[in-house]
Amino acid sequence: MLIHPSWFFILVLSIFFTACIKDNSPSIPAYIHIENIFFEADTSLGQGSSSSAITDAWPSVDGQLLGANNLGATFPVILDPNVSNNALRISAGIKENGIGNTRIIYPFYEPYLEVKTLEAGKIDTFRPVLRYDTSATILVLEDFENPNQLLFTDDQDGNSNTELIHQNQDVFEGNYSGLIVLDSANLDCTVATSTHYYNLQPTGTAFPVYLELNYKTNTPFQIGVIAYYPSGSSEFIYKGGGNANDSWKKIYFNLTDEVYSSAANEFAVVLRALKYPDTEQPLIYLDNIKLLHF
Repeated sequence: MLIHPSWFFILVLSIFFTACIKDNSPSIPAYIHIENIFFEADTSLGQGSSSSAITDAWPSVDGQLLGANNLGATFPVILDPNVSNNALRISAGIKENGIGNTRIIYPFYEPYLEVKTLEAGKIDTFRPVLRYDTSATILVLEDFENPNQLLFTDDQDGNSNTELIHQNQDVFEGNYSGLIVLDSANLDCTVATSTHYYNLQPTGTAFPVYLELNYKTNTPFQIGVIAYYPSGSSEFIYKGGGNANDSWKKIYFNLTDEVYSSAANEFAVVLRALKYPDTEQPLIYLDNIKLLHF
């Protein structure tokens, strides 16, 4: 029986594509499940609290970034058959400036590194504990545990009745936390660190500069820096702040651009809270204020 040329052509194509599909069938991936990521400060180095707010995992295997996802995530890994020991790297992700859609790898947490043989079809679970980067400078500005050495004492609003005090009625951890109280007679509290900080970035670079803190507040507040220039002038640069919430939260403020663009030679950290009509008695609780830079 003769086969029409057109049918013969279709038959050849069918055989060709069937062979291609078989030859290019996808490999069975391995899986890594990152249940949680923990952080531990080195108290022997004076790094303060181990509080953190790590929300995401950013893993890579053998140099290949697997993406990013909320903790409790499972990532498929297509293995290279020529690699028997896999280099695993897990970086911690945070909400930059407390904003949900600005998730980044936090530059001051060292990634978790492990060499492990992953197996196709198998799930390996990880719960890494991270530390601060050993090349970073970690300045614990205030943990409020020593009431005789409070740092936020530079009154910028001209009202001695508004200040950041230490208290033990509502504490995040330890024995004390900080508190700013406002009322109808005291509408503004603006207070800065009495210590100024130098060399936050190597000259001509935009290395990361961050503020970490824990807070609980029934009213918004702002945080930033006062830039002091060689000419003797100064400038208030607010980065962002915290919104009202009923429980203690951790937040990371990225001050990199503010420090770099100001070109100032020294800085103080500044806090500001205002009395708004809809809040009868504003209460801003603060703890574990840290300044970090490379």
